[in-house]
Amino acid sequence: MTQLGFCSISALDRPLADAARVAADCGLDGLEVTGRAPHLEDDTPLETVRDAGRAVRDAGLEVLAYGSYLGHGDARDEVAVQREVLRAAALGAPLLRVWAEVDLEAADRGFAAQVKLLQATCDAARDHGIGVVVERHVGSFADTAERIERLFEAVARDELALNYQVLDFLPAERVADQPDDARRLVPLARYLHLKNYQPNPQAGGPLAPGGSLEGGVLDYRTLLGAVFEAGYDGPMTIEFVSWEPRPLEEKLAADVAYLRALLSQLGRG
Repeated sequence: MTQLGFCSISALDRPLADAARVAADCGLDGLEVTGRAPHLEDDTPLETVRDAGRAVRDAGLEVLAYGSYLGHGDARDEVAVQREVLRAAALGAPLLRVWAEVDLEAADRGFAAQVKLLQATCDAARDHGIGVVVERHVGSFADTAERIERLFEAVARDELALNYQVLDFLPAERVADQPDDARRLVPLARYLHLKNYQPNPQAGGPLAPGGSLEGGVLDYRTLLGAVFEAGYDGPMTIEFVSWEPRPLEEKLAADVAYLRALLSQLGRG
């Protein structure tokens, strides 16, 4: 059965333990712990990180991933690599989520530096049995299928996988292409983020965030069908919920109910 999780980035208005309880109450299997305050900060001691992992498990959930910001902003050196790998291990997370952000001032050198950073991260994570998943982001070295494939070929580490998600700021005319996009890229993935979009009120603009899984622009029945056709059998995490003016608990419960029903229809319940 497919493991379903919740990303704590959508619950930064409360402590991590409370976010875990909300996810458990909604019937989810696990939590992605986000490296942002108040859940985790750059200077959080390792013992406190271990306590955070225990708090998630005390709620009856697994830690599915540690959502770090390695490769984003200034977190690009060996010190950051070691810190984030050790934090993932302290949480008991099997996956470390990282970025492949472009250095806009030196794009060529930026690619080489990003490859080196990912190689170092994979090498450090290997000692702890942790996989490294690079999150897909617009304007990064992990945005288009071609750039993702080039990045993975250059890094050449078994520990590296893709954190697949439909590309953010997607042009509306590309919505119909997303099942084929998933079929191409999902073989590289060990982790999926689920979120949906709403039409951009500005004519011709890219899709705007804030849709529910059921009511947003993306047709998740077709998309997940393609994901499973491509052989995916890893965890799926609801990263962002809708922007409707309702309590988080209600919005997450609605997404989970829709997703569970959909997985059952697709033979993955």
